[in-house]
Amino acid sequence: MIAVILLLALAVVFSFLAVALRNIIYGVIFLLCSNVTLGILYYMVGAPLVALFQLAIFAGAIVVFFVITIMLTKAGVMEASEEESNIE
Repeated sequence: MIAVILLLALAVVFSFLAVALRNIIYGVIFLLCSNVTLGILYYMVGAPLVALFQLAIFAGAIVVFFVITIMLTKAGVMEASEEESNIE
């Protein structure tokens, strides 16, 4: 029971960091950590099929999609340049 609560708190922290960080690469890494933690939680509470789907679909396919999208675009830190912020 303690391990489930600890992993749940860790998943919440990873999810918050995935959204709060300005660096997209770190956001994707924390999103992956959050999905893996949720997969472990699903397995621990007795839903191995849902855990498999969580790891295969979300942690695998979606994170790979984000990484390929970041590599194909000139993404990095989400900051507007001075020219973009001065548009009136």
